[in-house]
Amino acid sequence: MYHKVSLYTLSNMTAREAPVEAGAVEAGTASSLLIAQLARGMRRRLEQAVASLGLRPRQLLALHQLHERGPSAQQVLGELLGLDPSNLVAVLNDLEDAGLIERRRDRSDRRRAIIELSPKGGRVLEDLDGALHRIDDEVLVMLSAEERARLNELLGRVAEHVPADCTQEGGEGC
Repeated sequence: MYHKVSLYTLSNMTAREAPVEAGAVEAGTASSLLIAQLARGMRRRLEQAVASLGLRPRQLLALHQLHERGPSAQQVLGELLGLDPSNLVAVLNDLEDAGLIERRRDRSDRRRAIIELSPKGGRVLEDLDGALHRIDDEVLVMLSAEERARLNELLGRVAEHVPADCTQEGGEGC
């Protein structure tokens, strides 16, 4: 006999422990609630993975943005990450101290800082990539390769349209 399980319980289970029967989540449950619950469990795993390298998730996101987009103006990077300037400076200082990024002045506007992933930062991202895929494997074990590819495609489409910093109530795109 199948018993309904709360979303809280699901978010704290590993994929192997979670029920896989159809209808495990009540029909009509808001996607935002399901995503929030899943995010809690994923975040804990992500924090553990990056902590082993002395990083925090915000720092990983900054490195990832630099890897994906290449050298970026500090202000643009802050907007992409949804960080205010003082918090961004703290993140960048830590990454620079660890040798994971390089900062330089923009030749066309000396007031602008350009942030770039260092070779060491690239190697750290490669190491983390394996850990992140192991997290995916653990949590998404019940999905086929095709379902995982589709999930990534859908999440990527949604992520493109959600601003990193959505603090204004009723703000455009929030």
